[in-house]
Amino acid sequence: MYSNTLEQSQVDFLEGKVDVLVKAKTKTVTGKVQYTLTMLKTATSIFVDAQNMKIKTVTLDGEKANFKYDDKKIVINSDFKVDAKHKISIEFEATPKKALYFVKDYHGKDQIWTQGQGKYTSNWLPSFDDMNEKVVFDLSIDFEKGYEVIANGKLVKNEAINDSIQSWQYDMQKPMSSYLVAFAIGKYEKVVEVSANGTPLEMYYYPGDKEKYQSTYKHSKKIFDFLEKEIGYSFPWQNYKQIPVKDFLYAGMENTGTTIFSDAFVVDETAFIDRNYINVNAHELAHQWFGDLVTETEGTHHWLQEGFATYYALLAEKEIFGEDYFLYKLYESAEQLTELSKTKNATALLDPKASSLTFYQRGAWAIHALRDLIGDTSFKIVIHNYLEKHKFKNATTNDFMTIAEEVSGTDLTSFKKLWLENVKFPSQEALDILTKSDFIKSYLGLAQERTQPLAGKWGRLAKALDFPVNDYIGQEVIYQLEGKSDQEIIALYDKAFATNNIFVRQAIANTLSDVPKDLQQQYESLLSDPSYATIEPALYHLWASFPEKRKEYLELTKEVIGFNTKNVRMLWLVLALNTKEYQTENHQKFYFELVNYTAPKFNFNTRESAFTYLESLQAFSDKSLIHLVDGATHHNWRFRNSCRKILDKLLKNEKYQKKYVVLMNSLPKNQQDFLQKKLTP
Repeated sequence: MYSNTLEQSQVDFLEGKVDVLVKAKTKTVTGKVQYTLTMLKTATSIFVDAQNMKIKTVTLDGEKANFKYDDKKIVINSDFKVDAKHKISIEFEATPKKALYFVKDYHGKDQIWTQGQGKYTSNWLPSFDDMNEKVVFDLSIDFEKGYEVIANGKLVKNEAINDSIQSWQYDMQKPMSSYLVAFAIGKYEKVVEVSANGTPLEMYYYPGDKEKYQSTYKHSKKIFDFLEKEIGYSFPWQNYKQIPVKDFLYAGMENTGTTIFSDAFVVDETAFIDRNYINVNAHELAHQWFGDLVTETEGTHHWLQEGFATYYALLAEKEIFGEDYFLYKLYESAEQLTELSKTKNATALLDPKASSLTFYQRGAWAIHALRDLIGDTSFKIVIHNYLEKHKFKNATTNDFMTIAEEVSGTDLTSFKKLWLENVKFPSQEALDILTKSDFIKSYLGLAQERTQPLAGKWGRLAKALDFPVNDYIGQEVIYQLEGKSDQEIIALYDKAFATNNIFVRQAIANTLSDVPKDLQQQYESLLSDPSYATIEPALYHLWASFPEKRKEYLELTKEVIGFNTKNVRMLWLVLALNTKEYQTENHQKFYFELVNYTAPKFNFNTRESAFTYLESLQAFSDKSLIHLVDGATHHNWRFRNSCRKILDKLLKNEKYQKKYVVLMNSLPKNQQDFLQKKLTP
């Protein structure tokens, strides 16, 4: 049911038939949407949200409608009677500035994708900005032949309209909030697996990334089957699709049955160790129940979505990486929440303006604490009953807590105050839950030694590195060595290197920056570790510590690219440029390669690193200056802000001001306008 200031609690929109043509060249969407609705009360008007569109026609039950449009809402006036059913049809054209993004992929081909949460689907489709209005949306999308068009629901028809346009028709059977309506268009291939309950799992990848498919989607079917069983409620949608896209705004987005995620998580086997898709994969999948099946009524209850998705993703990771991982992550978030509690930014969990850390991590902690309080059996019944009672509807914290009290037979007033309403995070209670684990007791016992002198704890640190070393306890030992290098400490580093634990060795690479001669040989072995997060700092620290061996280190790593952000390669280029005796004849080539990584054809993470390196070198070429303005007008706000900071610094220099005046005419109109404002005092 939909309610807001325009007296619209009188209507329930039931179905939306969407038929659109997407044009990449003009970045427009044209077409129509037909809504079926029923009146809950008598009313004189109803409305649909539509942001800055051209509204061509509006009909009510096949007749021309009496409507007004103010660039935000289409208000349809009529004598609407209670219980009456109607159809409204809206023909429109949209050139959206947000919620629908037109980008070029790594080969210059079109890639188009939606992001409705926080941006409003009504920017590209007349729809509903209130998440309490749930509609069965069926999408028919026309686009150029040769592309994949992926949307919510089941593909029921895929046919040619003419020689150049293909039509993709998707059917949904159950209602959802408008912010979850989604599609992605691009050059894709896919693998389809089938879950234990028979749900098709469609996993998309770029045609050139076939060799990364296994490591990107590792454990996907296992995660799906685990979550369905753990949640205790059947997956509520017809199928489940996952689509990586370039320059996405977030890590991932849980559109109904259709998760869109950042292609930064498309990884090879080495990158999997450091930066895999497992957590995002499980988080967005958990949202299919918590957020998509049952949706919050308003921001106050956002933890019902993000807290649950965070918690169930952790449970899925526990299934894959083990209980120590699960407990350490809970401990880590408890530490972060405790620190947040001490700041002016601290809020209760039920504050609609709470931080992501609060909604996600404190929300997950509240659920974990509730489970600890009422026990596994009651907890699982609570989850099932909550989903069953509120399926395809909206819910509040009170709705959830009422079921928890009924099922458990427990008065949860104190729980609500402590975990949901208090601004201060209940650190002691969290610690009491954690220390039921022997691993956490051991870890905290070691962590308490941080302030002690080495002489008193050397034996304990050495024992903690005994085989088989625990990932987290081993790392804690390294952090306590603080990058120092006297003989007693070197003996501990020796033992740490010998553990061959990849995370312990990574901790060494990150913390031991001034490499002592006694550890040079062991430290050099880090350059061969199967971890790009290890190789990058190890290369830099070795290069800085042993100038006489710089050429050798560069030769050893010249073929390493790193993550898809090219982290190792870019560092290598910068170090090569700063090594006078190394391949001097290729220095210009190395510089141009670095400049090239600022180009729009690369993902924004790669570009951001390249700009940062060029700033440190004070070596911007005309090409990189042009690319910087492109970055400063990019749709991804984090990247955009990063580029603007660098640009503002450059424009304080008269040399760059003059360069930009000359370069201005080579920029697109929107970038010229932006730069003109920057150059005008």
